[in-house]
Amino acid sequence: MRTRKAILLIMLLATVLGLDAKTWEAEDIPMVHLTDARRYVCDPDEILSQAERDSIDSYLLRLDKQCGVESVFVIVKRVSNGDTFRFAQDLGNRQGVGSKKTNRGLVVVVAVEDRRYFIAPGEGLEKDLTDIECDDIGRACIVANMKRGERGEPGQAVLATAQAVYKKLKTGTTGIQENTDEDAGAGLAIVLFTVICIIVVLVILNRRDNRGKGGGGGGGSRRSGGPFIIWGNPGHTNDSGSGWGGGFSGGSFGGGSFGGGGAGGGWEAYSGTRSDRKPKSTKTTETTTELLSENY
Repeated sequence: MRTRKAILLIMLLATVLGLDAKTWEAEDIPMVHLTDARRYVCDPDEILSQAERDSIDSYLLRLDKQCGVESVFVIVKRVSNGDTFRFAQDLGNRQGVGSKKTNRGLVVVVAVEDRRYFIAPGEGLEKDLTDIECDDIGRACIVANMKRGERGEPGQAVLATAQAVYKKLKTGTTGIQENTDEDAGAGLAIVLFTVICIIVVLVILNRRDNRGKGGGGGGGSRRSGGPFIIWGNPGHTNDSGSGWGGGFSGGSFGGGSFGGGGAGGGWEAYSGTRSDRKPKSTKTTETTTELLSENY
């Protein structure tokens, strides 16, 4: 009886302390793309909502069909040894992400509880998505969003990464440097639009009041109503693609290979490199060269 109580107590403590969280190996990740060709986000720990996964998948589907880049985005709590670099390389080579002919594959790994990530382009993609660009995207999209609040914003971190990669390969620029000006312009446009709408509504109400006071017994014609104003999010209705229908078959990978390109790191306040190896570093990310020198 005492033994049973002890086992139950240990299980309870493990649950409370999070000791039951799985540490993932590259070969253990369920490949959702193999069961549904429209899916690219592997989220076995269910960190993201379905709507977030749908939004990210929609960009990665465009990345595949429009840019010829086959990708796998993995978001988990923990990976083996906290080594997202090795995890990304092993997964990419094991699954053969990308075409064997072009090697334009992409693997992005985010380990939330390890507080680490890596962006790994395939060998044929390294010229179009350089180590420096992977570093820029990682800092602006993953590190910045995962530092927000107590638990970060993993959904926004992965979505922003997918958007930046897609924009880079579609237009030649990630757009990261332009975000501040674009956001300011968008904010001003929203304010102006709101002010104009308020003015229009006030004018309409004022005219109706004047008509009511002016008499006329209804002899003249009257419009059935004022202008029709639509409030909402025009042009981006249901971007998340939550209405994906069934009936799609599984996809496949083309035999691509990965040679160690890319960049990654972490979002600890003190450093993005491993604290036991470079404790005085002020960088928040580490390049492939640093990682290779550490591992070999």
